[in-house]
This record gives sequence, C-alpha cells and structure tokens, in this order.
Amino acid sequence: MVSRQTQTLRLQIWCQCQHLELYDVETVLAVAEAGSFRKAGKLLGIGQSAVTRRIQKLEDVLGVSMFERSATGARLTSAGWNFATRSRQIANQFLDTVRAAQSAGTAGNGRLRMGLTASLSRGPLREVVARFQMQHADVDLSFTEADLGELMTSLSHRSIDVVGAAGEPTSEHGDMMLLTRVPLYIAVAGDHPLVGRRCVDWSDVAAMSFIVSADVPGPTIHDYIIRRISDFGRQACIEVQGMRREGLMNLVGLGLGISLVCAQWCGVRYPNVVFIPLKESGTAETIPFSLTWRPENDNPALRRFLSLAREVAKADAASSGPS
Repeated sequence: MVSRQTQTLRLQIWCQCQHLELYDVETVLAVAEAGSFRKAGKLLGIGQSAVTRRIQKLEDVLGVSMFERSATGARLTSAGWNFATRSRQIANQFLDTVRAAQSAGTAGNGRLRMGLTASLSRGPLREVVARFQMQHADVDLSFTEADLGELMTSLSHRSIDVVGAAGEPTSEHGDMMLLTRVPLYIAVAGDHPLVGRRCVDWSDVAAMSFIVSADVPGPTIHDYIIRRISDFGRQACIEVQGMRREGLMNLVGLGLGISLVCAQWCGVRYPNVVFIPLKESGTAETIPFSLTWRPENDNPALRRFLSLAREVAKADAASSGPS
C-alpha cells in the first residue's frame, strides 16, 4: 500500500515532469467546485482568462479535455472527473499529513517516557506531570523507576526521554534543570520518642538505627546518611532491607528502625508512621532535584514538558525564597 507522503511526492514529481504546477491542479478543482471558469477565478483570486490559460495548459499536456464548456458554465468530462477525484484525494491526504505534523509539533500526540528515582505522591514533579497530562491528554506517558545509573544508560540510548532524580544540575549526562529543592524528613514509628517534636536535626538521630531499601532510591539515601552522620564523628548504623518503599515504611511502623525520606514520600500514608521535618540550625534540610535530558532529543512532547517544568520551577523558587 502506497503511503500518503509517497502519493503527494509522486504528484509533485509528476507535475514537474509534465511541466505542470500544483496551482494548475488547484485550478481544475476550483472549476469543478464552482461549475464555471468565472466563479473559479473569484475563488482563486485571479481573472477568468488566467483560469482559462491554466486549464488549457493542463489539457494540452494530458491530451484530454477536462471540461465541457457551455454558456451556462463548465462540466467535468469523464477524464476530468477521474482527474479531479484522484487529485482531491491526494490533496486531502496531504492536508491530513500536515495536520498530523502540526499536532505532533505541539505535543498533541506522541509519547513521553520518564525515568524516576522518586515518588510522585507530592511535590513540583507531580505538579508538572499532572498539568502536562491535563494540557496534552493525547500524549502517552510512561514511567520507569530504577537506580540512577540504569536510568542514565537508558537516557543515553534514547529508550527514555527525561530523568527526574536527586542531584545538582551538571552537564555530565546531557542538559539538566534544577526543578526544586526537596525537604527531607525522618520517618519514625507512631510511638517513637521523637514523635511530638516539630522538627529534628542530625544530632538527634545520629546514634539511632536507620533502615534503607536495597531498591531505588535506597543506595542514594544510604550514602547520604553516612556523609551527614560522619560530620558528628560517628559511624552510621544502617541496615539494608531487600524491600521496596512501601515495605520499608511498614518496617518503620513496626518500630524496627527509622529512615530518611524525601518530601515526595510524605504524600502517602503508611500504618503507624510519622514524618518529622529534618532541620539544621533551624533551617529545613533539602536536597536538589533535577531533570536530565539529551539535547539532541527532538521529541515535541519532551520540549513541551520541559517548558512546563521551567514554569513550575520558577514558581517554586519564588515561593520558597532563598535556600
């Protein structure tokens, strides 16, 4: 089956080989629609004599008459009818192709593939995704949660379009944008001695036993806890559990340890788990959260997503004030 683009290209090549222009074909369609050379001239914004010359040129090239002329107007011949019908089909197909390209260019359709190391339960990233889905309902969204190394590999091989992960913007893996700074919380059981505190700092938890997930983003959290507690000259007590986020929070609720979580986790309720803001010298402790993408990726949906993300990031920075 011949594609629409191929049909249109063939029409253009055929016109060139026959010393015809596309406006010659357009003139035939206009006369067929209007039923007269004079009315067709008005539709096209040209004189009746110009319409006559174009039709005569086409008839001379093809060697057939397109119309039966009379005092009352112009009527398609059998050859003219076939020519006009097929030409209109190709013209409509070409318009469909143009509209499809324009729709894709405004992210009206297509697909956006995102890699994540964080939950979408709350925060600016959730806002970006929700607004994008609302504005571009025809775009298919797909998500992959994995460790950062695996996601960056997928990004390099273009199996995903953008990665959302903790970290400062760098140019190591492509273009990056700081989306927000994410507040950190300590997750404890409902009967833990820290419950009731408005906030805690690292000195309050440095001697306590932490549990982290072996799954993403557990390794990143593990390393962060070690670095922060080492500032107090202590060795962190951390137990790695082979469980995902939900399972880990269930262990916290059972009193088997405390854990460090980002604000995104706090949008989900877990049995007997309380989240306490983590602060340092009275200031909320935060970590940067960035989006990374390949600059050569020309996916229109990605461009629209990043444009929306910049709006959200600007609004978030304005509301948060200096960090």
